[in-house]
Amino acid sequence: MSDRWWGPRSDFPWEEDALKHIRDLMPPAAQYRAWHTFTFTARSGHVREVDLLVAAPAGLFLIEIKSHPGRATNHGGTWTFRGDRDRTIDNPLHLTNLKAKELKDQLRWAARELGIRAPIPFIQEAVFLSAPNLRCEFDDVQRIMVFGREGLEKQTGLPGIWSGLLGRARAATATA
Repeated sequence: MSDRWWGPRSDFPWEEDALKHIRDLMPPAAQYRAWHTFTFTARSGHVREVDLLVAAPAGLFLIEIKSHPGRATNHGGTWTFRGDRDRTIDNPLHLTNLKAKELKDQLRWAARELGIRAPIPFIQEAVFLSAPNLRCEFDDVQRIMVFGREGLEKQTGLPGIWSGLLGRARAATATA
């Protein structure tokens, strides 16, 4: 898999477990590639951390991994996880969307610098709530582009990261 899966080990065991979950689901086919735990500097000067970038027949996906266990609820765009301890965060999809746009901009710039004329594909943002004991009770709006562990769909209330996103057939072409 090392010829299709690149990046250093995560410093966080829960993130490493989430990456392994996805890596184990990837078929041994040339059209699947993944890069994880890397940073880039956006043209704005912001340093952006990327948990996972996956190229698959369905598209190119920038995935933010969150591994908070327990019961997940939302109040608008604020997410609360109640488990071993309570955690409240803003919906990470918004920042992940910005990272995807900034990464595409960096790839366009690099292609121009190298004289490459190939189009840069749309990068779709997604959030992977990877805790194995998660139960998600988000409203329909907050569930958009949020995925759980494969095989735990009934427990998590979320589509699996593979069957719901990465393993799908080719998606319609986007232009953003």
